[in-house]
Amino acid sequence: MKTTVTLLLATLFLLSCSEKLKTVSEDKFIGTWEMKGTSIMDGTQIQIQKENNKLVGRIVKLNDNKYVKLFADSNEVWISEISRNSNYEFKLIESKLGKDLFALYGQKTNQEFKVQFIDENTIGLATENSEPTTSTRIYKRVTSNL
Repeated sequence: MKTTVTLLLATLFLLSCSEKLKTVSEDKFIGTWEMKGTSIMDGTQIQIQKENNKLVGRIVKLNDNKYVKLFADSNEVWISEISRNSNYEFKLIESKLGKDLFALYGQKTNQEFKVQFIDENTIGLATENSEPTTSTRIYKRVTSNL
Protein backbone atom coordinates (compact mmCIF):
# COMPACT_ATOMS: atom_id res chain seq x y z
CA MET A 1 0.00 0.00 0.00
CA LYS A 2 2.82 2.40 0.88
CA THR A 3 4.50 1.76 -2.50
CA THR A 4 1.26 2.47 -4.38
CA VAL A 5 0.75 5.77 -2.56
CA THR A 6 4.37 6.76 -3.17
CA LEU A 7 4.08 5.89 -6.84
CA LEU A 8 0.84 7.83 -7.14
CA LEU A 9 2.34 10.91 -5.46
CA ALA A 10 5.44 10.74 -7.66
CA THR A 11 3.28 10.53 -10.78
CA LEU A 12 1.19 13.50 -9.68
CA PHE A 13 4.35 15.49 -8.96
CA LEU A 14 5.79 14.77 -12.42
CA LEU A 15 2.53 15.62 -14.11
CA SER A 16 2.24 18.91 -12.24
CA CYS A 17 5.70 19.89 -13.48
CA SER A 18 4.83 19.37 -17.13
CA GLU A 19 4.60 22.62 -19.10
CA LYS A 20 1.93 21.21 -21.39
CA LEU A 21 -0.42 20.62 -18.48
CA LYS A 22 -0.32 24.23 -17.33
CA THR A 23 -3.27 26.27 -18.53
CA VAL A 24 -2.28 29.09 -20.86
CA SER A 25 -4.39 32.20 -20.32
CA GLU A 26 -6.35 33.41 -23.34
CA ASP A 27 -5.32 36.95 -22.35
CA LYS A 28 -1.78 36.16 -23.58
CA PHE A 29 -3.13 36.72 -27.10
CA ILE A 30 -4.05 40.34 -26.41
CA GLY A 31 -1.66 42.70 -28.18
CA THR A 32 -0.31 43.51 -31.63
CA TRP A 33 1.24 40.69 -33.67
CA GLU A 34 3.20 40.61 -36.92
CA MET A 35 2.62 37.77 -39.36
CA LYS A 36 5.68 35.81 -40.54
CA GLY A 37 6.18 32.69 -42.61
CA THR A 38 3.72 33.43 -45.42
CA SER A 39 5.38 35.37 -48.19
CA ILE A 40 2.27 37.30 -49.18
CA MET A 41 1.28 38.37 -45.63
CA ASP A 42 4.73 38.82 -44.02
CA GLY A 43 4.89 42.08 -42.13
CA THR A 44 1.14 42.58 -41.83
CA GLN A 45 0.20 43.45 -38.24
CA ILE A 46 -2.87 42.20 -36.40
CA GLN A 47 -4.18 43.61 -33.13
CA ILE A 48 -5.93 41.00 -31.00
CA GLN A 49 -8.35 42.22 -28.34
CA LYS A 50 -11.55 41.19 -26.64
CA GLU A 51 -14.75 42.21 -28.38
CA ASN A 52 -18.05 41.06 -26.86
CA ASN A 53 -16.19 38.57 -24.62
CA LYS A 54 -14.34 36.85 -27.47
CA LEU A 55 -10.89 37.35 -28.92
CA VAL A 56 -10.87 39.06 -32.33
CA GLY A 57 -7.92 40.21 -34.44
CA ARG A 58 -8.08 43.25 -36.70
CA ILE A 59 -5.54 44.39 -39.27
CA VAL A 60 -3.72 47.50 -38.04
CA LYS A 61 -0.90 47.65 -40.60
CA LEU A 62 -0.75 46.26 -44.13
CA ASN A 63 2.48 45.17 -45.77
CA ASP A 64 3.57 46.42 -49.23
CA ASN A 65 2.30 43.42 -51.22
CA LYS A 66 0.03 44.61 -54.06
CA TYR A 67 -2.50 41.81 -53.43
CA VAL A 68 -2.67 42.58 -49.72
CA LYS A 69 -3.32 46.23 -50.52
CA LEU A 70 -5.97 45.20 -53.08
CA PHE A 71 -7.86 42.64 -50.97
CA ALA A 72 -7.36 43.77 -47.32
CA ASP A 73 -8.16 46.91 -45.38
CA SER A 74 -6.98 48.38 -42.11
CA ASN A 75 -9.35 47.62 -39.22
CA GLU A 76 -10.74 44.60 -41.12
CA VAL A 77 -11.40 41.54 -38.94
CA TRP A 78 -8.64 39.08 -39.84
CA ILE A 79 -9.05 36.67 -36.92
CA SER A 80 -12.72 36.02 -36.26
CA GLU A 81 -12.24 33.58 -33.39
CA ILE A 82 -9.71 32.19 -30.95
CA SER A 83 -11.01 29.37 -28.78
CA ARG A 84 -9.45 26.83 -26.44
CA ASN A 85 -8.84 23.21 -27.52
CA SER A 86 -6.90 22.19 -24.40
CA ASN A 87 -4.84 23.74 -21.59
CA TYR A 88 -2.19 24.91 -24.06
CA GLU A 89 -3.65 24.52 -27.57
CA PHE A 90 -6.13 26.85 -29.24
CA LYS A 91 -8.13 27.06 -32.46
CA LEU A 92 -7.72 30.24 -34.49
CA ILE A 93 -9.96 31.09 -37.45
CA GLU A 94 -8.25 33.42 -39.90
CA SER A 95 -9.78 35.10 -42.97
CA LYS A 96 -8.41 34.27 -46.38
CA LEU A 97 -6.94 37.07 -48.45
CA GLY A 98 -9.57 37.91 -51.07
CA LYS A 99 -12.38 36.37 -49.04
CA ASP A 100 -15.04 38.37 -50.92
CA LEU A 101 -13.83 36.83 -54.19
CA PHE A 102 -13.87 33.33 -52.63
CA ALA A 103 -17.42 33.96 -51.39
CA LEU A 104 -18.62 34.86 -54.92
CA TYR A 105 -17.65 31.37 -56.04
CA GLY A 106 -19.06 29.59 -53.00
CA GLN A 107 -15.63 28.78 -51.54
CA LYS A 108 -14.53 28.90 -47.89
CA THR A 109 -13.59 32.40 -46.81
CA ASN A 110 -11.54 31.41 -43.76
CA GLN A 111 -9.01 28.86 -42.59
CA GLU A 112 -8.76 27.09 -39.25
CA PHE A 113 -5.43 26.61 -37.47
CA LYS A 114 -4.20 24.81 -34.37
CA VAL A 115 -2.28 27.36 -32.31
CA GLN A 116 0.25 27.11 -29.48
CA PHE A 117 2.59 29.59 -27.84
CA ILE A 118 6.18 28.75 -28.79
CA ASP A 119 7.36 31.34 -26.26
CA GLU A 120 5.87 34.45 -24.64
CA ASN A 121 6.13 36.46 -27.86
CA THR A 122 5.62 33.84 -30.59
CA ILE A 123 2.52 31.92 -31.65
CA GLY A 124 2.85 28.93 -33.98
CA LEU A 125 0.04 28.14 -36.42
CA ALA A 126 -0.46 24.72 -37.99
CA THR A 127 -3.06 22.92 -40.07
CA GLU A 128 -4.31 19.35 -39.79
CA ASN A 129 -1.63 17.01 -38.38
CA SER A 130 1.17 19.57 -38.26
CA GLU A 131 2.70 20.67 -34.97
CA PRO A 132 2.25 24.40 -34.15
CA THR A 133 5.44 24.60 -32.07
CA THR A 134 7.60 23.62 -35.08
CA SER A 135 5.67 25.61 -37.67
CA THR A 136 7.33 28.25 -39.83
CA ARG A 137 4.03 30.16 -39.94
CA ILE A 138 4.06 32.34 -36.85
CA TYR A 139 2.71 35.50 -35.28
CA LYS A 140 5.44 37.50 -33.53
CA ARG A 141 4.41 39.94 -30.78
CA VAL A 142 5.05 43.61 -31.56
CA THR A 143 3.36 45.08 -28.48
CA SER A 144 1.40 43.86 -25.51
CA ASN A 145 -1.77 45.69 -24.55
CA LEU A 146 -2.22 44.12 -21.11
